[in-house]
Amino acid sequence: MLLRSVSAARSSLPAWQQDFIAQLVAEGLAASTITVVRYELVRWHAWLARRGQHWLHVTADDLRAWLRCVVSTQSHATADKRIWVLRRLYGWAVQEGWLLSSPWERIARPRSPPPWRPRFTPSHCAVQRLLAQPDTLTARGIRDRAILELLYASGLRASELLALTVCQVRSGAAERCIRVMGKGGYERLVVYGEPAAVWMRHYVQVARRWLLSTQSGLDQFFVNEGGRLSYKALRTMVRRYADAAGLPLLTAHSLRHAFATHLYQGGAGLRAIQMLLGHVSVETTTVYTRPGVEWLREFIERHHPRGEHYTPPLPRRHWPDHGQGRGEAVNDRYPESCMAWRHESRSCGSGGGY
Repeated sequence: MLLRSVSAARSSLPAWQQDFIAQLVAEGLAASTITVVRYELVRWHAWLARRGQHWLHVTADDLRAWLRCVVSTQSHATADKRIWVLRRLYGWAVQEGWLLSSPWERIARPRSPPPWRPRFTPSHCAVQRLLAQPDTLTARGIRDRAILELLYASGLRASELLALTVCQVRSGAAERCIRVMGKGGYERLVVYGEPAAVWMRHYVQVARRWLLSTQSGLDQFFVNEGGRLSYKALRTMVRRYADAAGLPLLTAHSLRHAFATHLYQGGAGLRAIQMLLGHVSVETTTVYTRPGVEWLREFIERHHPRGEHYTPPLPRRHWPDHGQGRGEAVNDRYPESCMAWRHESRSCGSGGGY
């Protein structure tokens, strides 16, 4: 039910867009989220225009028709984002007095999508190949090596890395830590190791000054030649090195996955990883507990009797009697003849005869 006239709403359409976005900004939403909201408002207005409707006259049936179109043509994640924007829009319209009730109240939420899983998590060896790709004899190569080292050493998101300022990095350089404002407006402490710190110092002392030779006073820490480093340039850079390293699925965010997964495989607790990644819920962090192929292969090689690094267990003195009397003594040591056979198989490259 309308509380304001449609003509007044039409005349103030730019104003309500600005007010709605200003409300989201005041709540501390990230700049990338605000960009998504702006884009979705334009698409929503275009969809209504094709149907000859006004945004304040939308009914539950209209939203169901829109939902069928969105869910059938886009991924769960994209559909959830678009639904979230319109739910917030009409919730805000009720709060501000444009409507008495939201048309979303009669619509059940779509079925939850399957749990998200990282598409690709590189192994430690794969990350080492990636880090070796930049040409560190050039200023751009030094910058790229410092970026890749920091992404892998800290678990930073790409947006957080691009938002780093010189003051942020310098204030925590001695302790190798940076305070960042992460997703959802949550502040966290990002810690990185000495290899990343070495390349970041080298970047500041050698490369950054050269990259900004035509411009000074830029506060962004990682810069491009003559100006700011954009997300598109960062994505292209990572893609180029990933292709050169033979990792076609790797992105900047994959290094965040690798950071968390390798920490967990090294024995770190989930709560500590959750804090380092800035996750609100530990359930989000559990997606990184899925073992990678390289880790599973190493596990097999170490613990399977045919494994490359298998160490035979200590001999058992007796079989368990299970209440049927004492068992006979046995010797479980690896037979010497089999040991010789294993060495011969490896020298022939047969992989154990299989």
